[in-house]
Amino acid sequence: MQYYRYIKTSTMCNVRSMKLTYIKQKVEWLRTLGVPTFLNKETIQAHLPCQMVEFPTTYLGLPLSLHKLTRAQIQPIIDKIADQLPRWKADLLTKAGRKILVQFVLTSMLIYLAMAMDLPSWALRAIDKIRRGFLWKGRKEARGGHCLLAWPKVTRPVELGGLGISNLQQLGWALRMRWLWLQKTEPNKPWTFLPIQVHQSVKSFFSMAVVTQVGNGTNTLFWTDRWLHGQSLDMMVPHLFGAISNRAKRRTVHEAMTDRRWVSDIRGALTVNVLIKYLGLWDL
Repeated sequence: MQYYRYIKTSTMCNVRSMKLTYIKQKVEWLRTLGVPTFLNKETIQAHLPCQMVEFPTTYLGLPLSLHKLTRAQIQPIIDKIADQLPRWKADLLTKAGRKILVQFVLTSMLIYLAMAMDLPSWALRAIDKIRRGFLWKGRKEARGGHCLLAWPKVTRPVELGGLGISNLQQLGWALRMRWLWLQKTEPNKPWTFLPIQVHQSVKSFFSMAVVTQVGNGTNTLFWTDRWLHGQSLDMMVPHLFGAISNRAKRRTVHEAMTDRRWVSDIRGALTVNVLIKYLGLWDL
């Protein structure tokens, strides 16, 4: 969508499936023609018959903004979760029944949001306060003396002595890791060229969990993917990796092996450690 960036404007489409398909075809057509990024709203709307709205806004339930979301924009998410509690007859439920509602209703309400955005820590604490209060007392808040188990233990798996209620931060990390997987396995998706904003812990876990079997090498990163004997080159030759420019670190196996371009990626001072790692990599 880099072809339609405006300073404070977004194209919002409220169309049926057939019209949406037509719009997608138009987007792809404009992309193929290399439409520049500075087109004005009138030009874009001539090709995409959609409603134009200003940021910040809400689309498909997600708050959208060009800047960091404010508390006022995130608070409705918390209020929506809290509004569920008065509908339930908590006094008639056992703790086991309330635990089911916490995990499969209150927590599940966040899955859609957690896939797309990283909620700030204060929002996670506020939601955990609601979940904790309903679990132990059946209301929005509960004092420390009412809690029979510390919350970090509550969010452990049952096999580790917890109640199996999801840790919201870790749940969000796991859901957003899906985008890294789709970006790698389905590189032809129109959104894959966009930067995916995920926590560094997510990137680290993904890189350690995925081993790549190289085909033509066009979808495998030469320096950072685990494709050589189940390891990545940034871990095998860290000193040599430090001498590589940031742009070259995105080079694929196919690009790097063509005319041994990876050799020309080496920059900076060639210390003894760099030369040793270079010769070792050459022999591989």
